[in-house]
Amino acid sequence: WIIKQNEDASSPYYHRLDTSKIGQLGHSFGGMSTCMSASDPRYKALATICGTRELSGVHTPMMFFCGGKDNTVKCDGVRNTFLSVKNQPAFFINELNADHGSWVYQGAKGVSLSAAAAWFRVFLMNDTANRKFFFGSNCTFCSDSRVKVEQNSLMAQ
Repeated sequence: WIIKQNEDASSPYYHRLDTSKIGQLGHSFGGMSTCMSASDPRYKALATICGTRELSGVHTPMMFFCGGKDNTVKCDGVRNTFLSVKNQPAFFINELNADHGSWVYQGAKGVSLSAAAAWFRVFLMNDTANRKFFFGSNCTFCSDSRVKVEQNSLMAQ
């Protein structure tokens, strides 16, 4: 719908969107949907919050977020999906004291929304300043006491 709006002269979105840089973020079932559509060639970066599913055709960087106190979607399942990403940069964040909906009521002060914003800035906007949050053994989230993170080998740079 939004891509069509970008080409519709009567739309307020007409020629205002860069459709070459599309990211997708989903929570819970939305995270599952993000994983199910990961092979869509239009996507350039993906992220899930407390929801995953088996992946196929991943061709973009992916960030996986879970809450250590989430009784709806367990971190082990989210982590297992993260571990399956080998050919693209992948990052896993377990916010230790978060539950299934923490990202909503924590807002920008929480880990998930600030991480998502930085993730998409890095991979959709080529924002090199935000790479520090994810890349290398001394990354910002790597030393954040609120979380436990893992990087795949492509994030060690």
